[in-house]
Amino acid sequence: MTRRLNRIPHATDEKGAVTWFVGLGLGIIMASLAVAGGGDIEKGKTFYRQSCGHCHGLNGQGDGEMGGYLNPPPANLASEKTQSKSDTELKEVIMKGRSGTAMVGFEGALEDTDLIDLIAYVRSLKP
Repeated sequence: MTRRLNRIPHATDEKGAVTWFVGLGLGIIMASLAVAGGGDIEKGKTFYRQSCGHCHGLNGQGDGEMGGYLNPPPANLASEKTQSKSDTELKEVIMKGRSGTAMVGFEGALEDTDLIDLIAYVRSLKP
């Protein structure tokens, strides 16, 4: 067993080998989540243009053709305030809406992958 362990970097005993393999496994899982969680910006853009752009504007600055009629005005999605929100916070607003505004929730209208794509597109609006 020792001879085989020597082939694994930093693994000189069974505990070291287990630690190394667990670390490798976690690294692979995290990398796959990062790729899966990245979303498809182009798909997100398509949904955004159909469902969000009328209020938030084509560039997300809250200047859509309907935005001028809304009080309070739509959020500027390209702003530092919006871009500093976590993906979880953005998901909450997209799915549940925002009380006191015209922002309605899209819960039940979006699949998880669509939501990930939409958030990826919103992130791409950052100046």
